[in-house]
Amino acid sequence: MLVKISKGYQLTIPSEIRNKFGLKPGVDVSISVKKNEIVITPLEDVKIDAVYRRADRFKPHNLSPEDLEKMEDGFY
Repeated sequence: MLVKISKGYQLTIPSEIRNKFGLKPGVDVSISVKKNEIVITPLEDVKIDAVYRRADRFKPHNLSPEDLEKMEDGFY
């Protein structure tokens, strides 16, 4: 399925995919790179909560979004 990146570097997820995964505005997704592919994965609320609970132990260090992604990927 082909989509085009807009001037604002945005893409539209086709309706068949949005419907299949229940994607709605405001749903969090993870974007990762696997070899030469860009992978977009819808995140479950439980998974997001677990990442932020683990982030609590690092609060004094003001974690960046990149740090949180590393935590999600299991690097911490």
